Amino acid sequence: MISRVELRRITQEWRTRLQRVQQILQPSEWAVDDWNRFARALSQMVRTYGSTWTEGDTTYWDVRWTLQDGGELICQAEDGKDGRKTLVVAQQGGFAEGLDNYTWFYGEFGQTGDFLGNPYWVDGTWKEALAMMLLPQQAGAGFYLGNGSVNVAPMLEAKAST
Repeated sequence: MISRVELRRITQEWRTRLQRVQQILQPSEWAVDDWNRFARALSQMVRTYGSTWTEGDTTYWDVRWTLQDGGELICQAEDGKDGRKTLVVAQQGGFAEGLDNYTWFYGEFGQTGDFLGNPYWVDGTWKEALAMMLLPQQAGAGFYLGNGSVNVAPMLEAKAST
């Protein structure tokens, strides 16, 4: 016979598992402000750790990761002479094989760090993977993430770009 305490523990454990499954199947949607904070933190990470080069008056930074399912996830930041900053997250290969690339995120920022115009994004596991990488930096970025229930960081393996 199972004790009442043990039955409550098992029930609570399964409730937690079902909540995790629900979060995976129906993730909460971010508002534009959430995307802006995420993009600024990601942009800072790319500028800190990415390879860099300059063409004309524009400076570029690039970081790439090999995806477990094939292909690469690419984050590129760009600073133009007019003070405009751009961040792009795209994928080459994997499910996007045969395409030049698949764009997951594109946003332009002004001097204040706020989006200029409407950013473009596609929700996906790329966002959770990069958010998990940014967690140690989230306090400095002022970015708030809920309780991370899925560890998708192993999906990515950092790789120096050329």
